[in-house]
Amino acid sequence: MTDEAIKGLDLVRSLRVVLIGSYNTDLVVWCEAIPTRGEVLMGGEFDMFCGGRGANCAVAAARAGCQVKFVGAHGPDVFGKMAVERLEREGLDISDFIELPASKTGTALIFNERPTGAHAGLIAMSANNQFPASLITKVKPAIQEADLIFTQFEIGSSALLELFRLCDREKKRLVVHAAPVGPATQLTAGYYYLFVLSDFELLSLAGQTDLFAAIRDLHQRGVQNLIVKHGNDHLTFSDGISCRVQPIPLVPFVEDAGTVECLTAWSGIALALTGDLSRAAYVGAQAMAFSLSRHGAQDSMPYLSELSMDWPVTDADSS
Repeated sequence: MTDEAIKGLDLVRSLRVVLIGSYNTDLVVWCEAIPTRGEVLMGGEFDMFCGGRGANCAVAAARAGCQVKFVGAHGPDVFGKMAVERLEREGLDISDFIELPASKTGTALIFNERPTGAHAGLIAMSANNQFPASLITKVKPAIQEADLIFTQFEIGSSALLELFRLCDREKKRLVVHAAPVGPATQLTAGYYYLFVLSDFELLSLAGQTDLFAAIRDLHQRGVQNLIVKHGNDHLTFSDGISCRVQPIPLVPFVEDAGTVECLTAWSGIALALTGDLSRAAYVGAQAMAFSLSRHGAQDSMPYLSELSMDWPVTDADSS
């Protein structure tokens, strides 16, 4: 290992990450075609995976080498027990992954089409949407000390808005996987270090029909850096001054569960290390491509040793 590679590894191991987000148990049915409304079909194999946009991103960051604290909630059920066991096994600090006695652990029902790779799903209301904003207040010291904070839109709006306000006041490096985006989703003006989302989520969130108008809109609301995923083909990335494209390496496709969370974690870490959005997009694309070639959300997250690259570093990475 080169001196540069050792330096990069030491730096990423020193990064303190706080992830406020969701955990879901993914219940997956493989099928030839996704049923339409009113239709019941015989499907294929059934799989059950540990998932959730927040937990997926937390596992990705931990496998990349960071110190990760996961903040969220689960219910007093078998899926909650499975969540605790899995996240502990991944080496996460889950001291503030709380149990809500009256809630259910997050669950997602997913249909995956084998011939096309298309999918459809529903996420149940759960502890993810029901933990109080006071949990954000409780972990404020950890957020203040963190080098990176990650979140997504799969938690309750009161907790999310409290996190946005806190990170805006403290000017913390907040990385947002902006999904899922629905009709009621709103983004208040503030300070956001990095946003990662798909092209259709970008258009919906910005209320635009033109990609570049939507990118400008998010920058005007305080998003410093933006990475947009266009299917599994390429990324568009923008820092508000220039807008460029990063191809996603072509790999044998298995499924895309967790792939954007993988992209979010690795690009966010690389941006914090280098301050270079183009390098961050490149690193994120390599990690995402690896995830596309594996089954399961958390199961698909790569370790650094599985990627043919070292952590990039610059003279500004420890600022």
